[in-house]
Amino acid sequence: MSDFDDLVSAERRRLDERAAASAAAESARRHGELPEWQRLAARVQDLLSAAARHLRDADVPPVPVVQEGKANERLENMGVVFVSRTRIVGHRWSMGLFDLDAEGRAYPPTNRLPLLHVDRASYTVKDKKRRKARLRTGLAPDQPVIWTGDGSPNRHPYDLDPAAGVETGRIGCFGKGDDGTPLVGGGQPLEPLLVQAVARLVAEKGTR
Repeated sequence: MSDFDDLVSAERRRLDERAAASAAAESARRHGELPEWQRLAARVQDLLSAAARHLRDADVPPVPVVQEGKANERLENMGVVFVSRTRIVGHRWSMGLFDLDAEGRAYPPTNRLPLLHVDRASYTVKDKKRRKARLRTGLAPDQPVIWTGDGSPNRHPYDLDPAAGVETGRIGCFGKGDDGTPLVGGGQPLEPLLVQAVARLVAEKGTR
């Protein structure tokens, strides 16, 4: 081999050694951070579960989550006016920066809309059938609901996976303070936010 070949080989070994050292350092970092994110995930879940339990015990009514089935394209192509069934698929409370269900799972926040929010002045045959399908849920026409369905960002709860925290610095919508405090939103501590949200919902129930 020429001197040039020797130099190239030496440089490749140096690069390989640097890559191996970097991978080892990254592995050590992840291994060291994982327990911190595991503790954070457990703390977040404890707080969410406590908030849900308090709201259940106080009989604070959550908002229904409703879903409409997929349209039957075959019938529609045949000229048949078809409306899918509307179902209640869950219930959630609004905690401000996220929604919470009775099992203590957090979801992306969602606007509430009345069950019937179609403009009556523009009613078509399909609008009338959709109205009947929605009223079959047993909910009042002006009942605020959360709409969800295939592809909706609010369909599934946040995944509180500690490994995701190591990779991205977040688990779902929750972050970690320097002292390990669970954070949410733009760095707000989670616990006082939950306390305020629960107290607000309980107080609102008492004014109805």
